[in-house]
Amino acid sequence: MGTTLKMLELMLRQKLLGQGLKGEPNTPLIVSYAVTRACNLSCLHCHVSAREAMPDELNLKEAMHAIDEMASLGTEAVIFSGGEPLLRKDFVLALADHCNNRGIITAILSNGLLITPHTALQLQEAGIKAIGIPIDSVVPEKHDHLRNLPGTFNKAVSAIRTCLEIDLEVIITTMALKDTYSEMPQRLEFLYNLGVDEVAVYDLVPVGRGKNVMDQAMTTEQRVNLIRWLQSKQEDTEMTFAMSGGTPLYPEIALEMHRSHGTKPKDLLVKEFWVHNGIGCHAGNMYFSLRPNGDVYPCTFLPIKAGNIRKQSLTDIWRNSEVLNSLRQRQNLKGECGGCEYREVCGGCRGRAYACTGDYLETDPVCLRDLMIEEKISPADIKRFGWCVG
Repeated sequence: MGTTLKMLELMLRQKLLGQGLKGEPNTPLIVSYAVTRACNLSCLHCHVSAREAMPDELNLKEAMHAIDEMASLGTEAVIFSGGEPLLRKDFVLALADHCNNRGIITAILSNGLLITPHTALQLQEAGIKAIGIPIDSVVPEKHDHLRNLPGTFNKAVSAIRTCLEIDLEVIITTMALKDTYSEMPQRLEFLYNLGVDEVAVYDLVPVGRGKNVMDQAMTTEQRVNLIRWLQSKQEDTEMTFAMSGGTPLYPEIALEMHRSHGTKPKDLLVKEFWVHNGIGCHAGNMYFSLRPNGDVYPCTFLPIKAGNIRKQSLTDIWRNSEVLNSLRQRQNLKGECGGCEYREVCGGCRGRAYACTGDYLETDPVCLRDLMIEEKISPADIKRFGWCVG
């Protein structure tokens, strides 16, 4: 099935059934492929500490073979990331075209600095369905500070306008930090006025350079307040949100709030890619991250090597990796996550657990259990989860 028909199927599933992607067990439905570690920025919170290219990044033949294996394993969507993936633009365009031929939907994450009208059109013609561009503050100096380079705010806004002008779907990625989360109303109003209707809100996971700003991670109270506010915003405006960075239960919390309030979020691309399976943290379950040199991680936020596609097949890694298989067995979880009634449908963020404890099976210090109880959501009610954007 080509991607045009697949997108139509997704839209119909959402409108008629209220369901996103089919959540087949132990299938890598979504893959994040970091095509390079090279970047034209050195953002303070970068989870891969991107700056210089790795000396042994995959070539086109190797990458295409990996995509062929993804298709055989059941992958539905690939997100190209980096570093800055447009530093390997021709590579990405060729891979996007190959994915399109294999029926795999593609998206790309870019900081926007290299987006020109010509590049945006090239991405669209290659089959890229959406582009994620960051806006981390409506105060240009604050955005530029986090991105570690003056002028990046204006260039990102220009990139957003360029993509919207040709109807290339734009999903804004935006970091919610302790000192900036209260700015979210002004930020979303600014984005809405730009014509953006889909936003992925990042909840900091302290990996890579993010370790140096981990004191800026939101408090539990801030996180809950933000989730409630985003939910109310979905009722007031034609916008849909994802929560990235260890909050995969956001879709179910949001939909439960909608049901209790008699409302419904708009049927947009982000919503269509919520996975219809109550599995919670999807690291190694329905998602993996392919690194520039062929290393396979369970998640872009969980930097533990499960294998390398130059040394063994991707199929072998996916099916037989000790790391991946341990993540699929929720009885392996320790601490509070291991004893929680939401263990099978949540499991906590394994990336944050690893970053904070050194053990990816330990307790995730961020917990939404109390919020779930307040919203009267039982484990049996959880039918979907949201994917990490990264």
